[in-house]
Amino acid sequence: MNQQQHSQRYHQRMQALGATPNLTRLDPSGTTRLALADFSSFEGEYEASPYLMLNMCTKNISRLRRVGDGQHLEGVLRPGTVGLALPHTKAEGYWGEMQLLGIGVDLQALNNNDERASFQVEDLIASASTFHNDPLLTAVMTAMWRDAEEHGLSSAFFEHGLELVLNRLANYKVKPSTKRVSRRLLGTRLTRVLDLMESRISSNVTLLELAQLVDQDKSSFSRSFRDAMGYAPYEYFTLRRMERAKQLLHTSQSITEIAFSVGYTNPSKFSSAFKRLYAMTPSAWRHALD
Repeated sequence: MNQQQHSQRYHQRMQALGATPNLTRLDPSGTTRLALADFSSFEGEYEASPYLMLNMCTKNISRLRRVGDGQHLEGVLRPGTVGLALPHTKAEGYWGEMQLLGIGVDLQALNNNDERASFQVEDLIASASTFHNDPLLTAVMTAMWRDAEEHGLSSAFFEHGLELVLNRLANYKVKPSTKRVSRRLLGTRLTRVLDLMESRISSNVTLLELAQLVDQDKSSFSRSFRDAMGYAPYEYFTLRRMERAKQLLHTSQSITEIAFSVGYTNPSKFSSAFKRLYAMTPSAWRHALD
C-alpha cells in the first residue's frame, strides 16, 4: 500500500469514528502514524485495525469501554491518561466527547525495520486492559507529539520515544493490591452514579445518596469510586461542574448566572474553585476566548 492509499484509508477510518483531525502525520513507510483529533460521542463496534493504537487523552473527561479479543478496558479517560487498542481485534463499546492523541504502530513493520525491536502483541495484553495514569508515558507521548509537529515521525527523538513507551507498556505488570477490598464500580452501577452526578450539577448531591444508590457505605463507596475514576467523588463532581462552566462561558450568561447554573450560590467561591483547576478566573478564561 502506497502513501496515498495509507492516507486515504486513515481518513476513512477517522470519518467512520466521528473524529475531526487537528494534526496528522504519516510515516511514508506506513510503520507509524500520529493524529490529534476531536471525537464526538460514539457507541457501537470498533473496526479492527492493523495498527497497535497508543491513545492519550488531551482534553475533556470521558467514559470509555472497549471489550474484544484479549482486551477488556473500561473506565474514565482524563487528560494525560493513556490506553491501548490491540491490532487486528474487533471490539465493541463506547466513548464520550473527548480529544485524543493517537499513535498507530505496525509492530511487524517496526520489528522488521529496526533490528533492536522485538515487540509482540502478547507482551502488551496486560497493558491493554487498564488505563495508565503514568507520568512517564504522559511526558514522553506529549514530547513525541510536539516533536512530530516540527519534524514528522522519522526523527531520532520520535523513534527513541516510541521505544521508551513500548518498553514501558510491554513490561507492565499488574501489581497485587494492598488496599482493603471494595466492591468494584463497573458497568451499569458506575453509570447510575455518574448519571446522578450529572443531573445534580446545578444543585448538589451527597456522598450518602451516591453510596446508597449502589448499596455501599460511604467509605467503601469512596474507595471504589476512586479506583474506577481516579478521583474522589467530590473531586470528580467539581471537575464536571467546571467543565460545564467552561461551556457556559461561551454564552452571554454573566459569571454570577453561570455560578448558579453549576450549583454555587456564592460567585466568589465559584471563581476560586475555577481558578484552582485552570489557573485563571472565569472572567480571564472568557476574555482569552475573544
